Amino acid sequence: MERKTLKHPFFVIIGPSGSGKTKVAEAVFNSKYKVISHTTRSIRKGELNGVDYYFETREQFEHLLKTEALAEHDTYHGNQYGVGIAELIQKTTNHYAYDVLTIKGFQAIEKQFGNMVIPIFLEVSKKNVLSRLQKREDNEENILQRGALYDQETQNKNKVITYQNNYIINANQSFEKVVKEVKQAVMNVLNVS
Repeated sequence: MERKTLKHPFFVIIGPSGSGKTKVAEAVFNSKYKVISHTTRSIRKGELNGVDYYFETREQFEHLLKTEALAEHDTYHGNQYGVGIAELIQKTTNHYAYDVLTIKGFQAIEKQFGNMVIPIFLEVSKKNVLSRLQKREDNEENILQRGALYDQETQNKNKVITYQNNYIINANQSFEKVVKEVKQAVMNVLNVS
């Protein structure tokens, strides 16, 4: 795929681990609009290959890198993640699309596709992050590791605000209010586009 433009906006949800990114995204967006990322992390209970992620072996992921099939790639918590260029272009051909990514992933895609890539940052307190991680994770070591990343991940807000079409959402509010504000941000972009 040679086309380096997106026909419709690509919304990227960013925030600290435990900020509710995935749950919020699933409540806001139609699942058919999700750009499915590739990952080497193990599949979690309830996840499906080709729906939640394309679960890859390290060798398969290396092949994606070597063939330059990824618009971005990152290593997070010891696992590799990446968004396929073909998937991104295909999903934004007829309507907007979305994904949950790291700041590095957003920046790499925005560098290639410009202002059609819209960051939505979920800002949340460390107390709420740790509480959510304890509900989600059964491994205390994982909770501590993810909690330790909090300070670094919250600094990403300062990077997000340097982009033209950014949205910062207070994710300390009720889930319903966060979803409502993200939906409003999406509508603001779609009404301008």
